[in-house]
Amino acid sequence: MAADEQRDPLQINYTVVNQRKAPLTWRTRISYGVGHVFNDLCASMWFTYLLVYLHKVVKFSNTSAGTLLLIGQVADAISTPLVGIESDRTGRFKYGRRKIWNLVGVTSVALSFPFVFNLCLGCENSAQWAKFIYYTPFIVIFQFGWAASQIRI
Repeated sequence: MAADEQRDPLQINYTVVNQRKAPLTWRTRISYGVGHVFNDLCASMWFTYLLVYLHKVVKFSNTSAGTLLLIGQVADAISTPLVGIESDRTGRFKYGRRKIWNLVGVTSVALSFPFVFNLCLGCENSAQWAKFIYYTPFIVIFQFGWAASQIRI
C-alpha cells in the first residue's frame, strides 16, 4: 500500500448528504400530539398530584406517601437503563426494534395508571400496610411502562 493510501484510523471522513425528508402528514402530527398529551398528563399527575392524592384521599401518612413515590422513582431509575439495554438487544420487527418496547410501555402505563389513582379496590378500610402493598406493584409497573414508553423510536 502506498504511503498516500494509508489512512489514520482516528481520522474520520464526514460526508454531508443533502437529503430532504418528506413532511409529516396531518394524521402523523395528530398522532404524535395525542401521544404527547398522554405523556404529559401522566407526568403532571405523577409529579404534582401523587403525594397529595396518597395523603389526602388514600389517607397515607406523609412518610408512607413519600416512600411510595420514592419506590416509584427507584423503579424508574432501575428500569430506564435496563429497558435501554434490552431495546438495543431486541431483534428487528416490521416497524423497528423499539416500537414493541413503546407498545409494551404505553400498555403498562395505561393499565396501571388507573389503579394508582383510584382507591384500593376492596380494601378501602384496610390497614395502611395492606394498602401500601396494594399500591406498590402498580407504581412499579407504571414506572417500568414509563421508561419503556420514553424510548426514542
